[in-house]
Amino acid sequence: MAAGVAAALGTGTLVVAVADLLRPGSVSLPLIGVVAWAVHGPHLVLVSLVAAAVAVPVAARRPRGWFSGVAAAVPVAALVTSGVVTGSIVVAVVGAGGSVDPFAALAITTGSPEPDRTTTYAVVDGEPLRALVYEPGTTEGAPVMVHIHGGGWFTGAAKDSGTHPRWFADHGWYVVSVDYRLSTPDSPTWDEAPADVACALAWTARRAREAGADTTRLSVHGDSAGGNLAINAAWTAATGTAVSTCPELGPVPVPEAVVAVYPVANPIHAYEHGNPTHGLSPRDFTNWYLGGTPAAHPDRLAAISPETHISDAAPATLIIQPERDDFIPARGNHELVAEARAGGVDVTVVSIPFTQHAFDLTGGSLGSQATLTTSARWLRDR
Repeated sequence: MAAGVAAALGTGTLVVAVADLLRPGSVSLPLIGVVAWAVHGPHLVLVSLVAAAVAVPVAARRPRGWFSGVAAAVPVAALVTSGVVTGSIVVAVVGAGGSVDPFAALAITTGSPEPDRTTTYAVVDGEPLRALVYEPGTTEGAPVMVHIHGGGWFTGAAKDSGTHPRWFADHGWYVVSVDYRLSTPDSPTWDEAPADVACALAWTARRAREAGADTTRLSVHGDSAGGNLAINAAWTAATGTAVSTCPELGPVPVPEAVVAVYPVANPIHAYEHGNPTHGLSPRDFTNWYLGGTPAAHPDRLAAISPETHISDAAPATLIIQPERDDFIPARGNHELVAEARAGGVDVTVVSIPFTQHAFDLTGGSLGSQATLTTSARWLRDR
């Protein structure tokens, strides 16, 4: 009985491992594989270890029993496989200057910690745009970060940014997480959302200065569609072409650094090659954002594409790239990176193996630790 349970547990882990060898995004099984390791890698190692510890002694007592032999081999194979995959993630993070604690990752968390205060940074057509402020223990001289949520430009909110803003605040940053106008099938925001983010940068610089934070160390951080907005905001600010919802606050400040996590850095590549996930396709939300297809609105596509805003004045940029991402394909982002480097942009890429889009959203997980610690180390090195 015990050997059978152990074999079943080992088989489950091997199924997840095999799923990761398949093309992510094509069916649900590979999506499970690439998501599982960043969140549950340590759990799978622990389960495999327990299963092997149960099954191997049984097989040793029954050396001629074929079932006990198989029941022992499966958990051992699962332990080796889960250890290699989870270890590869750890090695990649440490190699990029970050740090992870697999034991701490066993106690993952959910939800978003409350900000120190919630306020409004702008009102547009009667709609308040919220800013959530997360303060460090000491604001005097603290570096400043603007956090931009993802969600395909049509969903999400600053309040749903998970544990990341609070983590950065707890590690010394003055963090402002902001809302921006979202698109709908009937209301594109390709020009409005970037203007809102530019306004948020100007508002944050003023607010942080009043709080005593160091606005010369301003960074902007975003994930997915928020990563696209973060890159575009910083790169257009550097060339003086950023348009702000609140021009009365003065010029849009140029961030010293940008952190973009699995960003939509190459919108047309994502549009043409991104695989649907849970019924949602990059084609859908890109069409909503632009107000039509890219072919129908080439000027709008150019405006939202970071390649348009490449210059040697652009601030240093970090892209954290899950290498199994097939929703916003990794290849498209690597193409943008090559083009940006050729144009004089200082771009660093941290590749995380065996991971998929949104791999870091679960608080305390390996994925979350990877994004947070590598971002913090890179920003401090700047």
